[in-house]
Amino acid sequence: TMNYLKSFYSTVFLLTILVMTGCAGPLSIAYRPGVIPDASQAKGYPTILLKPYTDTREGVEPHYIGKVTEVVTDMNTDRIILDKEDAASLVTGAMRTHLTAAGFIVKDWTPGLEASDDTDLIINGEIKRFRLDIGARDEIEIEIASSLTSKKTGKVLWAGVISEKGDRFPGVMGNSRRTIAGYISKTLRAVINKILKEVNENIQMAVISGIKDMSIPEGVGRLVIRTEPPRVEVYTGAIYHGMSPLSIYLEPGINEVTLRLKGFKEMREKVSIRNRDVTEIDRILEKE
Repeated sequence: TMNYLKSFYSTVFLLTILVMTGCAGPLSIAYRPGVIPDASQAKGYPTILLKPYTDTREGVEPHYIGKVTEVVTDMNTDRIILDKEDAASLVTGAMRTHLTAAGFIVKDWTPGLEASDDTDLIINGEIKRFRLDIGARDEIEIEIASSLTSKKTGKVLWAGVISEKGDRFPGVMGNSRRTIAGYISKTLRAVINKILKEVNENIQMAVISGIKDMSIPEGVGRLVIRTEPPRVEVYTGAIYHGMSPLSIYLEPGINEVTLRLKGFKEMREKVSIRNRDVTEIDRILEKE
């Protein structure tokens, strides 16, 4: 009986330590773009080179988000600290996820890719404010500066600062890690949708015709593929090109395109590629 009680109390003690450690631990945010307004969805075909956003907030640690002055049910700390990634990584990752979900073709920045002709536009920027204070009323403010640059000409097509401020009463049940992460994601989502609206409007301007005419080399055409669901394997013949959404160069002529995704019916079709022109296909795969 004594051994049983010792084992029982040891287990309770360990569980208590684990719970307390978890409550004091950093916050994890799984960003989701949600329903994207039409004005923020991709219009046209340009491929975007996404450069990492930088954190220019003054006097705060890269992982710091805000202070906690009221009780949070599963958080025993007076500061909100991000888990694993810092604020700059969170924003860059959210931009990548959101751009892809909106139908843009996105490539992560590398020195070699910036020097190549594989992308049309560059998006980059900095975090000016990123704060959530938990109190009697929760107060949040996110402010992000972004710029859209033509890769071909180096001309800045758009640059601006987008911000979103808000406050809320946490409600009868109070705050939890889930509600805090959700509030951050919701506000960041609103900021990114506004950024993409500006990106779309400027892509549609006459300067994009220069990108269209000059970015496609002689002797090839561009094939742009978007699918629902995304991340579908794309082949031409036996050649694997990557996952959708995807932008690739092909020689002019008829190409057989194959789309494959586990759990969905394979789709094949012949596509005509024209010299220095763009062919776009949007396809919805059927479940098996």
